[in-house]
Order: sequence, then structure tokens, then C-alpha cells
Amino acid sequence: MDQISQSSGTSIAAINPADSLWSTALAFVDACPWRGARSLARKMREGYFTGWQCVILAMVDGEPAGFCTLAAEDGLVDDDRTPFIGYVYVGERFRGRRLSERMIRVAEDRARAAGFTCMYIRSGEEGLYEKFGYEPCGVGRDRHGEVETVFSREL
Repeated sequence: MDQISQSSGTSIAAINPADSLWSTALAFVDACPWRGARSLARKMREGYFTGWQCVILAMVDGEPAGFCTLAAEDGLVDDDRTPFIGYVYVGERFRGRRLSERMIRVAEDRARAAGFTCMYIRSGEEGLYEKFGYEPCGVGRDRHGEVETVFSREL
């Protein structure tokens, strides 16, 4: 586990299956009401996160508060862009604390340390990732045929 960011009761950690927080993160993802969490929980159980790929977990006063991932891909068909930040989620009662931004910055630091010079995020949200320095760089189509904007940021 890389304890990358910590301040006033909040910590952000990059974790993988060998870390002590993995089961805590998986339980939090399993209980998450967001439908995308089911897919992430499956990937966590199936050993998807290897090497530099990881789950970023936000904790507030010892309680899981949010998560995102750093992974080679984000489910886009015929797309060679890499790496991606995905599954960005913050629990409702923890919103407004800039946890998304802090988790994204940890993922960027981790990607930079792995030798990457550009980061991608796939999203249908407009105005969210732009405030973190991301710009639309094209679109991508997932296996269901859904098209979403792909955002990028130089690291």
C-alpha cells in the first residue's frame, strides 16, 4: 500500500490485492449503491489489478469514503490509449471535501511513477474533469455501443 496523501483525518492510498485495506475496499465497493461498482467488485475479486494497476481508496476518520482506479484500459473497444482513471466514486455524505480530486492526483502520481506521460478519463460528465485540468480529446465506444467523451491530461 502506498499511503500517498494524508491530512486532517483523511488519507488516500493506492492499494492492490496484497494490501491490508483490500478487503475493506472490496466491502465498501460491494455496498456501494452506484451500479458501476458491481463491475469493479468483480474485477477486484478476479485479480484484475496487477503491477502498477491499483484501486485508490479514500478514508475519512478510518472509514472508507471513496474510490477510483488506475488501470491500463477502461472498457473501450479498439482503443489503445492508456492509462485510465476509472470508477470515480465518493460516498454521498463525504462529498464536497475534494476527495475526487485528491484520488485523481494520487492516480496521476502513480501513473507518472510507472513512466506514463499522459492520463485518460472516460466519462459522460461535462464540466467535472475539466476543473482538474482534463480536456476532451475524442470519444470512445464501449462493448455495449455506448459512446462517451475521453478526457486527457499531460502528466
